[in-house]
Amino acid sequence: MATPQIAFNPYGTTNAAGSFNISSTGGFQGMAEDQPAVRYQLVSGILAPTETLPMWGGVGITELVPAATFSAANPSEILGSRVGRATTLTAATTGQLTGFSVFDQNYAAVTSPQSPVPLVGTYGAVNYYRLGSLAQIWVQADPSLISLAGGLVTQQVSWDFNNQVLAPYETAATYAITSMTWSATNGGQAVVVAGVATPVGGVGDVINISGATNSGTGGAALVNGNFTVTAFTNNQNFTIAMPATTGQIGTIAGTIVANYGTGALPCKICNIQANNSIVVNYNSITGAVSYSRNGTAILIQI
Repeated sequence: MATPQIAFNPYGTTNAAGSFNISSTGGFQGMAEDQPAVRYQLVSGILAPTETLPMWGGVGITELVPAATFSAANPSEILGSRVGRATTLTAATTGQLTGFSVFDQNYAAVTSPQSPVPLVGTYGAVNYYRLGSLAQIWVQADPSLISLAGGLVTQQVSWDFNNQVLAPYETAATYAITSMTWSATNGGQAVVVAGVATPVGGVGDVINISGATNSGTGGAALVNGNFTVTAFTNNQNFTIAMPATTGQIGTIAGTIVANYGTGALPCKICNIQANNSIVVNYNSITGAVSYSRNGTAILIQI
């Protein structure tokens, strides 16, 4: 009499449902590699109230030294640095990139059916690694960077501050601005006319202005710095938010330029995973933050 046999292979495995599409090899944006000597470099700060978006992992961040004392209005000052999204690589400049946020050990981040990505709101705890920590972090990347595979780890790349993704290397460049005319509309804005085509692509882009002077009482700091595009006609005619009150700015003059191209991000390329990585997608219409499971991610050492 034949004995029934049960087919069994203890080494046969499949992917976990809803994880990676092709295989279990892939990157996860905002997660740091396990490194015993580096994990103690993990830092926590407080999301600044000036941020307009919640924070998630894999975002280039900037820090501000916390105040010496805290108040009822700012009860979280004592809990760490103020953290926000970085806008530039330029040293000693407001918005300078100082590290990258991570999901690691951030147990207070909030998820919801609409936003399964763990999110941190105003005054919430943001975990991050600073530049120079030697942490290896997965970040979302432009798919064209797959061409770097097989090359040196020291290949240059840039950081796209508008989309918070690793991008092809772009040298810093300046673009002449013909005029900037300020008005008190919408809390303060300036209509910009550029003398040449700029890389401005639409509403939401962030541009850096330098060389401007003004006849008002507010000083040059009000007309130089990083500004968000709020209206767009073309790459030579657009409007930027420039908060101020009447009399603070007046007539804007000087040799005005828009600075574009962030230069080289100080990092090493450790690994590249294309089309099989989990990356974060933000929906600017609904405000929902979700995962895409077929994105491109690169492991960088900072």
